[in-house]
Amino acid sequence: MAKGGSRYQPEDGPLMSNGKKAVAPPKTGFMHFLYNKEAGTCCGRTSKSWFQIIVFYIIFYFLLALFWLGCLKIFLSTIDYQLPRFYGPGTIIGVNPGVGYQPWLRDDPDSTLIKFNTQDPQSYERYVTALDDYLEKYSNLTDTRVCGPSQSNNDVVIQGKVNDTTNADACRFTLDAFKRAGCSKANQYGFKSGQPCIILSLNRLIGWKPEDYVAGEVPDEVAGRYKTGSIAFNCDGTYEPDREYVGERQYIPPEGIDGRFYPYAVMSNYHQPIVLNRVVQIECRAYARNIVQDIESRLGLVQFELLRENYVPPTKEDLKRTNDSIFVVLIIISIVFLSLSCFSFSLISFLFTMSPFFLRVNPQKTVVWASKKKAAFIVSPFT
Repeated sequence: MAKGGSRYQPEDGPLMSNGKKAVAPPKTGFMHFLYNKEAGTCCGRTSKSWFQIIVFYIIFYFLLALFWLGCLKIFLSTIDYQLPRFYGPGTIIGVNPGVGYQPWLRDDPDSTLIKFNTQDPQSYERYVTALDDYLEKYSNLTDTRVCGPSQSNNDVVIQGKVNDTTNADACRFTLDAFKRAGCSKANQYGFKSGQPCIILSLNRLIGWKPEDYVAGEVPDEVAGRYKTGSIAFNCDGTYEPDREYVGERQYIPPEGIDGRFYPYAVMSNYHQPIVLNRVVQIECRAYARNIVQDIESRLGLVQFELLRENYVPPTKEDLKRTNDSIFVVLIIISIVFLSLSCFSFSLISFLFTMSPFFLRVNPQKTVVWASKKKAAFIVSPFT
């Protein structure tokens, strides 16, 4: 017993030196973390703590969503749905329109070759379908108006935007002139007769309208057809050999695109004006005082190839007769080949027996080939 009569136990005993009982370490483990019965916690938090943190994050993300929606609202309020923020000189849109053509096949967008056979309707069926799809929009006359010679889209477009205070319908573009010239679905757009109708158009540029040439500036290519207030087109072979095969060209209408359909603006049913060319590498250029032709950047012009064929495609009966003829020819060739082989074998055998060589058999069953100058001994299994 210790001095003073105090009881003393070692530290590893049931009592500490101060007389208190040692406390066992808390239980550990994943299941104990999920639910602690003694502390009444789930995943380390009490129900009150979970309620507080859930309410905090609900309020936090709600305020964050309000902030994001506010920024989006401010951004959308700065967007003009009728006019791009940057357009005109010095922008990627530019001020010089490009030239497009139809029929253009969507399933082969990189090809500029228009190849067809006047005797085979299937060869130009896809071109006719492409033209039908492209011209379908002109049958919709909703929100369009008939514009007289003194009227144009310029009456309702101010600085690239439609003036909502007026009758802001676009000028109506009709296909009557094309139909009178024979460029319609009824005659397969001229493909059947070998005079295909190629549609030419200008790319849409916000606020762009053609400028007239002054006297003496009209290019020689369109001097005889140019009309003030219009955009003339001229198509010719790209290279000198192509020009020899282009032949006679007809433009519908002859003066090109009427300028009253410009400027372009965002309208509910804008009719893009077009011109038809009935025509081989072909290059078509658009002419107005403010249109620059640039071959490298493809501005103000378009190139495509036109290949017309006139042969009659073979029918199934023709193909069958051709196959039968080929089969007969192959049989004859086989018979001739076999006959020549037999004849060659007989000739070689005859020459062999008549040659200065002789054949004799030795007692060792060895075939001996010999001649007067030289002997060669060859072992053979026959006697």
